[in-house]
Amino acid sequence: MKKFTSFYFMLMISACLVHAQQVANKLQVDVGTGYLQENFRWSISGNISGQNPNVLSELKWMNVGGQNVAASVSYNFWKKFVVYGDYSRQFISSGTVNDSDYGADNRSNNTYNQTFNANKGSASLWNLGAGYIIFNKYRFSITPYIGYGESKEALRLLDRDGMFPDLNSSYSPQWKGGFLKVISSVIIVPKLKFKADVTYHQVSYNSNGNWNLITSFQHPVSYRHHANGYGVEAGGKLSYDVTNHVAIQIGGSYFTWQTGNGTDQLYLNNGQIDKTQLNGVSRVGFGVSGGVSLGW
Repeated sequence: MKKFTSFYFMLMISACLVHAQQVANKLQVDVGTGYLQENFRWSISGNISGQNPNVLSELKWMNVGGQNVAASVSYNFWKKFVVYGDYSRQFISSGTVNDSDYGADNRSNNTYNQTFNANKGSASLWNLGAGYIIFNKYRFSITPYIGYGESKEALRLLDRDGMFPDLNSSYSPQWKGGFLKVISSVIIVPKLKFKADVTYHQVSYNSNGNWNLITSFQHPVSYRHHANGYGVEAGGKLSYDVTNHVAIQIGGSYFTWQTGNGTDQLYLNNGQIDKTQLNGVSRVGFGVSGGVSLGW
């Protein structure tokens, strides 16, 4: 009886270890939807040296939010090597934007200050990369990735109920470059897993704007911005296995994208191009989501 009990105990341990080795599936597909919100801002100075004044004009998009849909896939195609891809798209439905101009350094002598609607537009993000499974057993897995990605936005300035009903200006930022990503999973209890990811982007920032009511500017491109920067994204999800291949998920995320100083090129109708310093761009936000995970 003792021999049988010992054999049964060892068999159970072996079965658990075999199961534990499958923390991360060979093929994983996640789809979900949720809410995403961010604050976005940039400013320029009066000249290319960053002076006269050091902040001439500043735009701040605040609480810009809307529904977000996302999908990701990873495939362990050979030994410990994995390919990865994700895509998300946000449909902006809320937010405001403040436009301020200054006549002296350090945001003093405010010469213009108006707040407009920003409840229209979109944002998208995609990443493609390859990774190597460092560890995938005993209730825990971790896989680092390297790849390339792009984030694009279409931000708007509207005055739906104000003095400028024809205002329909736009700002279209684009962040693109290489990334490093780490995805990990840990089994908390049977059927319940926590998944976390952190991504660092090293990017080139380019954007263009169309100030549609300013007749002295060219259209549809009134100015362009260029700078170099980085982005950091972090997220976590709780995943519950409904079946061997299907799980439901809930989670949250945080992101911040920043640039250093760059250039602002303003295109005038007379053909002149004015250059000033872009003082930097900042984008900070969060998201909450729910969805389904399929694994084999």
